[in-house]
Amino acid sequence: MTHLTKRCDTNYKPIISDIMNAQNTQEYRSQQSADIANADRARSATPESVESQSIRIVISSIETRHCDHCGASIDENVRYRNVTTRDSAGNVSEYAFCGVDCKTARFPRLG
Repeated sequence: MTHLTKRCDTNYKPIISDIMNAQNTQEYRSQQSADIANADRARSATPESVESQSIRIVISSIETRHCDHCGASIDENVRYRNVTTRDSAGNVSEYAFCGVDCKTARFPRLG
């Protein structure tokens, strides 16, 4: 028989689950973290279609841009390659690359 005690504060739910889990030898896991992990897996498995590619120049910027492949900084007044993609859910992403090699490493079809 499970004996549960209720407390009057707002933190009683974790206490009840701890008591039940101790008796059932089950581990409580947050559903939110599992949902986030599943969303990340689905996003990485979703194929992206390239919408456009361009060459851009950073005129001035508050923060430094970095290459999305190698991580090198892209300074002001330096050309960089930009690729815009759309996934099957309609989400648009932009990628900045310091050079052609980094762009084709991430998107081989654009070589």
